Amino acid sequence: MRVFFSSTNKTDIREGTMFDLSARGCAVTSMSSVQPGSAVRILIRATELGSPITIESAEVRWSQGGEFGVEFLGLSEIDQCRLHRLLQVATTHQICPS
Repeated sequence: MRVFFSSTNKTDIREGTMFDLSARGCAVTSMSSVQPGSAVRILIRATELGSPITIESAEVRWSQGGEFGVEFLGLSEIDQCRLHRLLQVATTHQICPS
């Protein structure tokens, strides 16, 4: 599933493909490198829900070989509900990367 992300203190927007999604975080593969400890903002293109999910605050926990893992630290109540709905959809249907 396609995601867009940026460092919280920068305006450049980078793109990646999300995998291993959970309520607490996800992993992303991207051509852009990020360092562990970096604060990022993530937009998940959840086409299954009709609207994107915005993770306002997340931290990169690990980075290796074009992949990195993030922990979700802050998202709005509505985005939290969307995330839980996406996880429900993912468990009942196979979600393919876009």
